[in-house]
Amino acid sequence: MASPFAQYLGTNYCPTDAEVLEIKNLIVRPIRQLLSLDEEIAQLRKSIEKLEESREILSSYVAEHSALISPIRRIPEDVLSEIFFACLPTHRNCVMSASEAPVLLGRICSLWRAVSLATPRLWASLHIVEPRNNAANKLIQRFDATKMWLGRSGRCPLSISIHWENFNVIPLYRHAEQAEMLPSPPDLLMNELIPFAGRWKHVKFVTSRAAFQVLAQIAVTDVPMLESIVVYLQNGHHSTNHNADWTQYGIFNGPCVSSFSTLAQEFKDSIPLRWSLLTELVLTGPHWESSLDDEKALQTLSRCPQLRICELSINIPSFTPLQHPPVELLQLDSLKLELGDMNSLFLTRLFVPNLRNFVLQGPVNSLPPFLASCERLETFDVGISQFDKASLSEVFCALSPQTMHHLALRDHGWPQGMVSSYPFDDDILAMFAPGRDSQCCLPSLQTLTVVAGHEISDRALQQFVVSRMTMAGTGGYGAPSSLKRIRVQFYRPMKLDIKAGLQLFLDEGLEIETRYMPLPPTPSPWMGLPDAPHPARPPPTGYPVQW
Repeated sequence: MASPFAQYLGTNYCPTDAEVLEIKNLIVRPIRQLLSLDEEIAQLRKSIEKLEESREILSSYVAEHSALISPIRRIPEDVLSEIFFACLPTHRNCVMSASEAPVLLGRICSLWRAVSLATPRLWASLHIVEPRNNAANKLIQRFDATKMWLGRSGRCPLSISIHWENFNVIPLYRHAEQAEMLPSPPDLLMNELIPFAGRWKHVKFVTSRAAFQVLAQIAVTDVPMLESIVVYLQNGHHSTNHNADWTQYGIFNGPCVSSFSTLAQEFKDSIPLRWSLLTELVLTGPHWESSLDDEKALQTLSRCPQLRICELSINIPSFTPLQHPPVELLQLDSLKLELGDMNSLFLTRLFVPNLRNFVLQGPVNSLPPFLASCERLETFDVGISQFDKASLSEVFCALSPQTMHHLALRDHGWPQGMVSSYPFDDDILAMFAPGRDSQCCLPSLQTLTVVAGHEISDRALQQFVVSRMTMAGTGGYGAPSSLKRIRVQFYRPMKLDIKAGLQLFLDEGLEIETRYMPLPPTPSPWMGLPDAPHPARPPPTGYPVQW
């Protein structure tokens, strides 16, 4: 709309008294038009509201009838049961929570509840933890729920894990008028589980020693289906026996037990396992607490010819010469070691020609010859803080160039500054980059993980990726494999964004993940000043005190 005051609109111009009157007269008619438009808009809104109400009624009618013919209602119950089973977690046991299957499935409708309750295998796994509120009534509810859960599992093999760290003895009474106190919470839980021992397949106990002693009453014939046992015991406040004799525990001598895990400090070679049947043995924990030395570790492995997965924590070697003959494990596929001393001779007596995955923590002098004997090794994860550049180069040269696909280099918690220099730097990284006239180290490498990026420069990492991917793209004789994933954690701020020069390879599917230490915060003009006066702070000197 045209206005005689157009040149002043949107400015700080101050009109005269005569102009004020003129402006008031000028907007009288537009104000009336605004009121008329507001009334028309209100009427249209009422019409829209009526239409929306009618639409809502029709929409509800259609939705309710469409639900009757929805495909999910027509699925046969056996198919629905399979869908329910696919909803269960695959990497752990089920938990007592209404936020996930199988409990959640029973809260959708009566049909789903009936199907879930009629499908025993939905209830064949359970993880049991102590309730946050360990009042007596809550504990009894947890035990009753456990018994009801397992009762729904029919005759299915059971996978059960227990994590119970509160070992305080709490007086428990099932009824207020009951005079006799029930056993302590962990003991009571174990007693609730024993009737189901005949269907145990996988069990894990993280509890007190006193609670685990309840299982001593289980005989060998009581666990015919048991395949794997995990036992991590802790000292409760009321534990009286810190070194229980596991030789009398029939649970370890089950006819099908093929996997055993416990803390290395708990391990005794007198445990009545069927050693010749073991395919997995895990004796973990800090090496300085381990009961294993080189001799005892080799003796243990010599009893397990079928071993496929092994994890050991070995303490400082004894001062006596190592007498044990070499141990050959032809089936061993994965090995994880934590060694307490670089003079350990354990690897010099171990022959595992079919090893594919190897994780090593701790220093060891005999590593290159051992790696050279592992001609099928595909994955190597090693802590490098205690190597120097020369020994680290020997390690890489000893790895199988044809089969080594995945390499991970870590500092295993050594903070920056605790060692004079880190061995993995630009020079070592260049060993993996092919030159014009020479082949690179580990030409079959596909993934590289470095969690010790103290001495690697951004530029060197970028050049490594470019040279490796460029040579792989030629496809010529001796060309290295294409990289698939690079992960590097730097202990410094970023100096160069390497991804900008690698976009071509990123588009082809290469995954690169780099992590840097954040930059220090920029000081602000308000740094050091409070946002508000401190309520208890006295007034500055020289100001009168107000009463």
